[in-house]
Formats: sequence, C-alpha cells, structure tokens
Amino acid sequence: MNQRAPRHSRGFTLVELMVVLFIIGLAGAAVAMTAPGRDPLREQADRFAARLALARDEAILGTRTIEVTATSQGYGFSRRQFEGWQALHAPPFGNVLWEDGVRARLPRNDERQRFQFDPTGAALPRSLRLEHEADGLTVEVDAAGKVRVHAARR
Repeated sequence: MNQRAPRHSRGFTLVELMVVLFIIGLAGAAVAMTAPGRDPLREQADRFAARLALARDEAILGTRTIEVTATSQGYGFSRRQFEGWQALHAPPFGNVLWEDGVRARLPRNDERQRFQFDPTGAALPRSLRLEHEADGLTVEVDAAGKVRVHAARR
C-alpha cells in the first residue's frame, strides 16, 4: 500500500493576500482623506519668519544692517551700505509676493512695516499680522532679534 502523508498548506493563498492588500489600501485611503489640508496662512507665516531669521543672520555675518520691508503685496530686503540702502535681489533675498488670499495687516496709516536687524542681530521690536479668510497669525520680532509665529489676537 502506498500511503502518503497528508499535504499541509504552507503560506497564504492568492485570495488571502489580495484581501490583505485591499484592506491596507482602504486604510491608506482613509488616512489620506483625513490628513489636514494645505494651510496657506501657516505656510506664508512660517516662510516669512524663516526669511526674517535669515536676514538677521545675514546682518550678523555681513556686519551690515539688513531691512525687511513688508507691504500689502509682499516683502523685500535691503542692506545698509555707506551710500544708503541697497535693495537685495539675489536668492534667497529676492522680493516675495504673498500668496493669493493671504494679506498683511499693516500698522494704521502706514503702507509698509519695516523690520531692521543691526550687525549684532538686535532689532526694534515689530510684528506683522497675516490673515487668510477668518484666520490670523502674527509674526513677531523681539529686541534680541528672535522671530516667532503665534496665533493672532483680534
């Protein structure tokens, strides 16, 4: 008599693997659908704060005062030279426009807000409120030149 041992299945069937892949795909789609969307206000505020910090560092390294001028359309950079202010255009200091929907709330009766960093990195305390729809964030520079972004107070 020829007796064979019963075959034991090893591994998973193709159907079982397909079911697992389908469940993983559903879970991934659920995560993607609930992920937070793009926040143009936060992006612009963080980018502006980073550029202010870069301007402070440039003032220290270049031993020249750097000014960042923000308007309702965007912001630009200037360096104090012996003969006066010289606009900076080379990256990363080119002029930047605010993204659509993001607006800067400027001080009353002013068309611009100036942030100046001296060669030691110190600055006159200044802030700028950025708004998008009903939300607002404030970018603030303190006397030591430290730059912060926080929720705007109405």
